[in-house]
Amino acid sequence: MNATRFDLARLRQGLKPFKLHWFPRLRSTNDHASALRRRGVLFAPAVVLTGHQTAGRGRGSNRWWSSGGSITVTFVFPVDEHLSPHQIPLVAGLAVRDAAAELSGDPSIALKWPNDVLHGEKKLAGLLCERVSKADLVGVGVNVNLDPRNAPKALRQQITSIAVVAGRSIDMTDALIAIAKQLHAAMSRRGERLFTETLQRYDAHHALIGRKVSVVEAGSKQLVSGRCVGIDSHGRLILRSRRTSHAVIAGQVRMH
Repeated sequence: MNATRFDLARLRQGLKPFKLHWFPRLRSTNDHASALRRRGVLFAPAVVLTGHQTAGRGRGSNRWWSSGGSITVTFVFPVDEHLSPHQIPLVAGLAVRDAAAELSGDPSIALKWPNDVLHGEKKLAGLLCERVSKADLVGVGVNVNLDPRNAPKALRQQITSIAVVAGRSIDMTDALIAIAKQLHAAMSRRGERLFTETLQRYDAHHALIGRKVSVVEAGSKQLVSGRCVGIDSHGRLILRSRRTSHAVIAGQVRMH
């Protein structure tokens, strides 16, 4: 599982209509994309890609650990005013899930609301979506050829990779092109139609349905627990406890 290099010439062709911005080393692709966008020098659609990310961010205070077998990238899209910021991870997450299923040949790859892609209960990919200067930044971290045995000890039992699922190494250039195509197709269906189509498919791959979960809500930090029955028409996670239901717009999820 040592296929770690990108073919930049092939990427520039295969990623179209995205414009590729390549950096051998960055602290965070989302931070760098945000800075470039605020300076007025990054235009959508674009891809900010690094070969080595040193300080990747997850949701809240979480950090994203990556290795040479990981893709760490930020896709830049024109903002879709029909979608709320909390709905973008659902649209983008489903696209990344579809790409991972295609690359691995395993249709059981699932989604964990709001921004994780799983195989079994192990994390395969994560997203960090931010709205900056009239652009939607979709940060994606995907374990492609990563060997979990080489991860920090605390993570080894929690993560997996496309190569592990597929039982073979995956060409990194092919993987990024596949993810880009799925994301472009998903995000090109603008507005209400885009989100309606997402809702119709999301729960079919949703790992939380039927599970008892606890969520620390973003903002209020309130802890809410219940059995997940899916997502509603706004993209909120619905938890049911006895006779009450609670709709969560964003938060940190723990499965029981």
